[in-house]
Amino acid sequence: MDRRTHDTSKDYERGGDTVLGSAEYVRQLHVGDNLGVMRRMETETVDLVYLDPPFNSNQNYRIVFRGPAELKSRAYLPAFEDVWSWDDESEDSFRELTLEWHGEPVGVAISGLLTVVGRDRMMAYLVNMTLRLIEIRRLLKPTGSVYLHCDPTASHYLKVLMDAVFGRENFRNEIVWCYRGGGVPRRDFARKHDLILRFSKSDEYVFNPQYTQYSQASMELVTRRGGVSVDGLERDLERGAHMTDWWSDINSLQTWSPERTGYPTQKPVRLLERIIRSSSNEGDLVLDPFCGCGTTLVAAERLGRQWAGIDVEPMSLNVLRARFEGEGIGSGFDVEGLPSVKPFDREGWAAMAVSEREQFERAVIGLIPGCVPWRNRQSKSGGMEGLMRLAGDAEIPNHAVINVVGGGPLSVKDVRRMMRTLDSETGDEVLIGVLASPFDVPAEVVETAIGAGEVVIDGRSCGVITTLGVDEVLGADFGIARR
Repeated sequence: MDRRTHDTSKDYERGGDTVLGSAEYVRQLHVGDNLGVMRRMETETVDLVYLDPPFNSNQNYRIVFRGPAELKSRAYLPAFEDVWSWDDESEDSFRELTLEWHGEPVGVAISGLLTVVGRDRMMAYLVNMTLRLIEIRRLLKPTGSVYLHCDPTASHYLKVLMDAVFGRENFRNEIVWCYRGGGVPRRDFARKHDLILRFSKSDEYVFNPQYTQYSQASMELVTRRGGVSVDGLERDLERGAHMTDWWSDINSLQTWSPERTGYPTQKPVRLLERIIRSSSNEGDLVLDPFCGCGTTLVAAERLGRQWAGIDVEPMSLNVLRARFEGEGIGSGFDVEGLPSVKPFDREGWAAMAVSEREQFERAVIGLIPGCVPWRNRQSKSGGMEGLMRLAGDAEIPNHAVINVVGGGPLSVKDVRRMMRTLDSETGDEVLIGVLASPFDVPAEVVETAIGAGEVVIDGRSCGVITTLGVDEVLGADFGIARR
């Protein structure tokens, strides 16, 4: 029996409570590995999946944050590594797939690709993607659809895998997204298109036709013929022509685009709006397992859909919140995969600060309301820094620099580093520094911070350097007058 016809959630180790129950309206961002998150989600709860995974480009990508103009951001943070290698984990995953799906399309396809491709970085990428495609199919409702965004680097292999997972009979379109801009190679045609593979889960799927404007020549011809084209059929010039699978009317985001967030590989909201309109209805649930800066989630929110996004980088939370606030949407969505912001969960943050130091530091900076990532000192165990605008005279650019340090309790060295930052690296634009830690602060650290003195901000006296717990930093007001 073809396992595509029944629930494949049977014997995966899901660990923890399931997520995305159908009882409430879903607006969720999950921070973590999307395979683990999807394996905890309930079967057949999603109406539409859009995924823009790494393309196996053999490049490392980073997030570029835009801080205050007077304090240029130096927080160039890794976004994701699109670099793959065949290792023991790849071998184990390959064996899992071939044993679990032996004799079935998925097992046959992945085994055949290994014969063609060999045990190299492309095959590691394909094994990784196959595991996720299997989960995506399980999550889709019978009327659901999936759009996989890729480029010619691996699109031909991915099409074979999607045929195996979803069934060749459920292939609907290979959409070619054409765009302009960027460099031009000397020895090749300029590569200016991506591919979007569209599959449904069954032959009963949601599809809302989209329309585009007729060309000027077609409009003139139909007008002369009284609303009828050369084939004798009537044309609705006001509605437009039925959308084809070749999209050239939405350009990629250029460096000067105001829509840019600083996140690499960002796609235009218009592109996602077209996809969401086409294959979902209001109130449906849209899932993006590689949500990055949240373009899919912004588009879904605009169009009245429920949404869930997954990304392994905690800083995606910071970017998403800023985008929502910029659109007047607000940031009242659920965040899963991080310890609670409540005081009683300081132990959870402390455990994360030790076991996943860099993720902890980025997560806290991303959760602080109004905080913009500013500088990355993680390679020297100096933590992550963010900037927050202080209340007071709007003409005076006063800020607080917030330094989140994981790994262990704060030290006198952390205080002295903050002193140097305030004294020599920020001029008069930064008035105070905040050191954040989930651990109890040693007495000598508190004394050193107090010794830095005080400053009056908006009529309030504040310590030049303050030490706070993570729960205090994430609270509504932690002693800093904020705008």
